[in-house]
Formats: sequence, C-alpha cells, structure tokens
Amino acid sequence: MSPISVFDSTPASKTIVFVYSIIVRQLRQCAFPLALLPVLLLSGTTWSQTADTGPADQKVKKVFYSAKDRMDAMHAASLFTAKAVADANILEGPAQNKKQFQLHFNDKVICDFAAPGSQMGGKTPKFSCKITRVESADGGVQILTPEMDEEPVKVKFGADDNEVYAEVASTRLMWALGYYADAWFPVRVECHNCPENPVSGSGSAETRMFDPATIVRKYPGHKMYEDGNEEQGWSWKELDTANGRPTYERDGLKLLGAFLQHSDNKPPQQRLACDKVNVDQKTQPFTTTCEKPVMLVQDVGATLGDGGWFTSNSAAKMNLQVWATKKLWNKVGTEGTPKQCQAGLRKSLTAHDGLSDPLISEEGRRFDAGLMCQLSDHQIEELFKASRAAAMPQYHNHDGSFKSGVDEALVIRQWVEAFKQKREQLASGRCQWKEKPADLTAIDNPMGLATVPNFCTAKPF
Repeated sequence: MSPISVFDSTPASKTIVFVYSIIVRQLRQCAFPLALLPVLLLSGTTWSQTADTGPADQKVKKVFYSAKDRMDAMHAASLFTAKAVADANILEGPAQNKKQFQLHFNDKVICDFAAPGSQMGGKTPKFSCKITRVESADGGVQILTPEMDEEPVKVKFGADDNEVYAEVASTRLMWALGYYADAWFPVRVECHNCPENPVSGSGSAETRMFDPATIVRKYPGHKMYEDGNEEQGWSWKELDTANGRPTYERDGLKLLGAFLQHSDNKPPQQRLACDKVNVDQKTQPFTTTCEKPVMLVQDVGATLGDGGWFTSNSAAKMNLQVWATKKLWNKVGTEGTPKQCQAGLRKSLTAHDGLSDPLISEEGRRFDAGLMCQLSDHQIEELFKASRAAAMPQYHNHDGSFKSGVDEALVIRQWVEAFKQKREQLASGRCQWKEKPADLTAIDNPMGLATVPNFCTAKPF
C-alpha cells in the first residue's frame, strides 16, 4: 500500500495529501527515508487551513481553490482601471513598491546569482538573482537594507532575444492605457557569483555583465488556479463567459491583443490574481475568496511582430517590418456604414483555447480608440525608447556602432510612425454595437476628464 492511500477522501484529508506532496518533494532532496513519513504524519500531527498556521499551511492556503471559487473570482475580476492616459510617464513606468529597490531606465543593477533559468520554465534566456545595489545614471545609489522586502528577481537578457525589447514596450502600453500588466524594467545587470551559463547553471562562477537586460516586478496578488493545476491561467472564452465586466472592457482587451499581435495567447499566458485571500473553513469543502481579483495578460514577449503559428524570435517578436504591414482589421466598417468588425490575429499552433481573429463590438473599438488617441507623440516615442528598440542587433555593426544612415532617432521615429498608422486604423473604423448604453461617458471618458485629448487625425468617436 502506498503511503498516500492511508488517507481518506474528506476535504481535510485532501489538504493533508497536498501538504504531504510538498514535504515529499523537499525531503527527496536531502535523502530522508520516505517510508517513515506516514508514521510521522499519523502520530498526532494535524494540518488545517487556518490563518495562524506555519509556512507549509500558508502555501496550501494560497493555492487551495475549487473550480467554483475560481469562477466566482473570475466573475468579480477587474480588467482595467481608469487613468488620465496623457499623464502617464511611459519612460518611468508604473509606481513601485516603496519597500523594494526603485528601478529606472538603464539603471545598473548589482545582484547575487540565485537560480538558473532552466528552473524557471520557458525558452528565453533568463536567471534569478537577489539585488544588493542599484546605481542610476544620475549618480544615485540604492543599497539593500534590513527593512526592504526583496526576494530574488527574474532577469531576462540577451541582445538577440527580441522579448527583451517587446515585453517592455507592450506592458508599458497596457499600463499606460489602464489595463493590468506586470511591470518590466529595462536595465543593465551586474551578476556576482554568476555561472558561465546562467540558464543551465553550469560553468565557472564569477562577476558577469548583462546588457541589455530586463527585470520584472509581478503585479501584486496571489495567482489563483484550481488545486493541482498551477498552469491554468484563463482562456479568452472564459473572459466572455465568466467575467462580469462590461463588453467594452472585454472587447477592448481582445482588440489590444490584436493591435500588439499577441498570438501566443494560450491560457497559461494569462493570470487570475487575487489580493488578500480568505478561507472559510466552516464550509465543506473550504470556500476560498479573494478581495479585488484581477485578470491580466502576463506574458507579452511575443508581440509587435507578425504573430502567426510559430511565434519565432525573428518574426513574431519586435519586428518593425512585419508589424507595420499587419492590418488591424480583417473586417471593419466606416462612419456611414458600420459593420460587424473582426480584428486580425492568428494565434500560434500551441495556443489551445487561444484568441484568434476576434469579433469586436463598436463599444470595444470606441473604448480602445478613445484611450489610444490620448497618447501624445512624445509618449509613443518614450514607449520605444523604454524598450530600447534602437539597441537591436539589426541596426548595428559587429563593433556595436550604428550602421550607415541609422541612428537612435531614426529607429524610434520609424516605430512611432508604424504605431500611429495602426492607431489611425483603430480610430477611423466603425463597428456594430452589441450593447449600446444610453450614456456613453463610461466608454468615451472613463476617467471623467474635463476634456478628452485626441492626438489622432481621425475622430475615435
């Protein structure tokens, strides 16, 4: 009889099994005689999901969700928070936790190597390290103090990895418009005690420099998924069937995905995040709820290219030539003749339950157009400066110098023009309404501004 079979199937026992699996994984690493573990567990030790339990139970509390709990959270989840788009400092990026290092454009981040990228999933070059010091271009220095709440951070690196550029640009745009996103910061990383191959962890350890590199600060909150399905995320079908937000927000998020050509959009690329998880132990099984749930797209590295089946590094990620030629719409109407609109987005072959050529309502188009048209030329320039688009190898000779006739200003200008042309397609199109409200204020002016800026040539509404 296996050790787990001694437990019955009550909710409390399922919790024990789950905790048991965590302990087994830990003890395998230190050659503990696992045959003794059931004896220890059954000798009077009990486990429960209480607010004042130990670290192992806290882990259970964070991830122990039923299908109903998850669906309830998804129904209540926000997608968007209104903001004055024209006031967004895109180069600086989102506000940061005051108890952590404050990261700025092109800061030098000094850190101690923590774990190889092979332990973190995904295919892009990465590793984790613990920040100890940050040096800014203006001479400012931050050092690690006991009061700081810092854990090892994920670092993506490599001039040849186009996600290093695309992820910054796409998340900064989402944040500036008001959609939830993780915060990626474009920095240089000096890694101490870093192996020769930080992805595998192999090779001699010494101080190594990574430039360009990016560091992510995850949007706060516990990731919510059904027990035992850590890669669950949420599907775009669930966005329509389970989320309770208005159509204009849901269609707006889908349309933004098409604008960015976010084709690798399988459920694990999206996240349901919960703030302040609560567990009601009076119910059987326990009921888990969370305050202020949000649904966000968590992986937008394969964007600003041509999308497509294979999400290749060269074509699907930060490729100006192909992104500029991709039409926003497969079908779209005009001011006098609105049509049922369909945005152009071909999902990748691996994006099961993904988003492909979505139908878009007029309220969704109008909502996104009103937000996008508030972006000034300067803000769009900052978008591609923050991404360090001009640092991409295609613009440089082997010695690092710019190729003949190319400089940073030219590269940024080309990206800005491509962005604005695609934005004009968004602003000038007209679609059929799905649920036209009597009062259009929430769609046209969600922030309640005295005057809504319009930097588009076309009128968004």
